Amino acid sequence: MANYVFDKTQNYRVYNDGNALLGIATVDLPDIAYMTDTLSGAGISGEIDTPVMGHIQSMQLTLHWRSVLQASLALLSTEGGTLTLMSSQQAVDTSNSHAVAKPLKIVVRYLPHTVGLGSLEPAASTDTTTELELTYIKIWEDDKEVIEVDKLNFICNVNGKDYLADVRKNMGM
Repeated sequence: MANYVFDKTQNYRVYNDGNALLGIATVDLPDIAYMTDTLSGAGISGEIDTPVMGHIQSMQLTLHWRSVLQASLALLSTEGGTLTLMSSQQAVDTSNSHAVAKPLKIVVRYLPHTVGLGSLEPAASTDTTTELELTYIKIWEDDKEVIEVDKLNFICNVNGKDYLADVRKNMGM
């Protein structure tokens, strides 16, 4: 079985409900951070910020556009939507040192947050940004599901373990 050292993003495309969004320069992917509470008291020599299992803080994804485009403004629809990011990642096969292309797929469901229109300058991009609030993210690396967070349906799967299964059961879901 081959092992890979992942090197870089070769290229990617972003699809909105199946339609390719062109004109995107870069994408800032969200931070996935647990909500925490501080544990302190008798028998503990200090404080510990403990994660709330399966409960994730606000996740925001930012699209950076080359110019003000209808597509960048359409994402402001309060209906939200689904984006699919399809990427080819370059990796090195450790068994033979050959470079190979491996898939990375990210699917998000979003609600609109902000559009920064950027600036107008001769012979320059506008640097327009669209920021989206994520309610869902699922990531596959080399066709293997790595993470799924679905805030509205109490799902938090990390490498095949669902950290909210018992919570759903305890809540009668």
